[in-house]
Amino acid sequence: MILRTLSLLRSLQGASHTADEARASVQQASDYRWLRDQLRHGTVVDEAARLADGTPALAVALAYPATAKRLAGGSWPETPEARERCHVAGTHACRAAGAPAYRTLESLSRGVAEGAISILRDAARFQYLLERDALELAWRRPQRLPTGLAAALPESSGASGWFLLTLRVPGTTPPPRLTGAWLDERLDRYRRILPRPG
Repeated sequence: MILRTLSLLRSLQGASHTADEARASVQQASDYRWLRDQLRHGTVVDEAARLADGTPALAVALAYPATAKRLAGGSWPETPEARERCHVAGTHACRAAGAPAYRTLESLSRGVAEGAISILRDAARFQYLLERDALELAWRRPQRLPTGLAAALPESSGASGWFLLTLRVPGTTPPPRLTGAWLDERLDRYRRILPRPG
């Protein structure tokens, strides 16, 4: 069953793609699904943001307590001032915020459970975000968090600071509420209007 799913992923991606690339697609899809699920806890903090290619975007912020385990995942400076000048981008930003990294067998098992077509679609959405530098994680002192986000957080859980994961989503109008379906729609719409690589 696992080998059949891997074979299907490879055939959908093209004969030139390797097994490692197929497994990477499963990981990207997993990262995207984690991000989509987390979105409901976010707050729109900037309605005039931009993606790396200049596309107008909304910046959505998600906050996570900077626990010792999360801090141990990177080389964060000791002083708050220096720490706030650092950031992590892309896949590493999701991982530092708490997204799980799947081992090979787990990844392929997810492929069996979720289906190759669905995996490739979510992996493509995540790749769109990566290519446009739409994901960034930074450390912030509680008093330096965006106002709208800080008001929704428990005071005690961020005593050692917060990790602020910022996701820029193409669009100019905030939704009534942040959902995974909204994220899917925004990314699919903008991915469709991009020129095809020649």
